[in-house]
Amino acid sequence: MRLLIALAAASALGLAACTPADQNAAEADANQAATETGQALENAGEAVGDAATDAGEAVEGATNDAANSVANATDDNEATHP
Repeated sequence: MRLLIALAAASALGLAACTPADQNAAEADANQAATETGQALENAGEAVGDAATDAGEAVEGATNDAANSVANATDDNEATHP
């Protein structure tokens, strides 16, 4: 979304610019905005990946705990229950 806003602003600036220097400055601003937006998206992707990893590890731990509880609760072997 920010990228679209930056591109629209750059286009408006480009159309309003009277000199090549003004147009170059507007283009540089648009490129900077695109770079910053790309970095923000990359950071968001990394955060989502980290959260997914954490969630997966939590589910794995809970599943293992539940499986061990069921195994202990249904174990009929007297040798394993001192």
